[in-house]
Amino acid sequence: ECEKKLLFSQIREKGVKILFVVYDILPILHPQWWPKGGGKIHTEWLKTILKVSDKLLCISQAVINDIQTWVKDERLKVSNTLEYEWFHLGADIDNSKPSNGLPKNAKEVIKSIESHTSFIMVGTLEPRKGHAQTIAAFEELWEQGIGCNLAIVGKQGWLVEELVAKLNNHPELNKRLFWFNGISDEYLEKIYESSTCLIAASEGEGFGLPLIEAAQHKKSIIARDIPVFREVAGEYAYYFDNSKEPEVIALAVKEWLELYKNDKHPKSDGMPWLTWEESTKQLLHCLNI
Repeated sequence: ECEKKLLFSQIREKGVKILFVVYDILPILHPQWWPKGGGKIHTEWLKTILKVSDKLLCISQAVINDIQTWVKDERLKVSNTLEYEWFHLGADIDNSKPSNGLPKNAKEVIKSIESHTSFIMVGTLEPRKGHAQTIAAFEELWEQGIGCNLAIVGKQGWLVEELVAKLNNHPELNKRLFWFNGISDEYLEKIYESSTCLIAASEGEGFGLPLIEAAQHKKSIIARDIPVFREVAGEYAYYFDNSKEPEVIALAVKEWLELYKNDKHPKSDGMPWLTWEESTKQLLHCLNI
């Protein structure tokens, strides 16, 4: 890091402006969510770029707030000339190259999801994503006789061996609980179409792309009440308290179902989002280009 700091300092002395794009600083704020040592590496990296940058470009206002709060808490000395700006990421998957392919039992699975009110979670299985809490919440709902499905879309990540073992051996697996481990974009589209509502239970994000994907599919959203989700989804989502208790999610789902029954639930249809072209224009504006 010292060598990099020296290199960047020499570049700046030649009049070159240095800007870094920051997606999040979650490994610094929550090292327990990552394999050992990740927090330390990221901390050194952030301390270095804070010293050598003219501007930090963050993918949300929430990330700027996280960095500034961390700097204050750590009592770090940062240049008075350091600037912060944010831009939002693009979300038009149709303009990327979506992957194709459906498994043989796709029709049967989709039929099962469509047969009840179905909630979908999208994202890699990792400690911060709230999967274990959400599964426990749905176990409570099923015990209470509430007929609904939970579909989890995401490949296995890190530090989730216990969660994966629970999923693979769950009595409701492929009945009311579904896990799609590494599927094509085409299959994800069909699962979105057959689902009713997205649950965004992540405890920390830099942005929150699944919220936008849900809005693109005109699916309702139940989200954890964290700043970045408020920034991305605003009034277009139904929020639950940022607590780790399964009861909180179970209660939110029950309240949402009541609203949904009377067509009074928040709808995501009008939620604003950017194409990658618009995101690029925001970025260029931040770069003063």
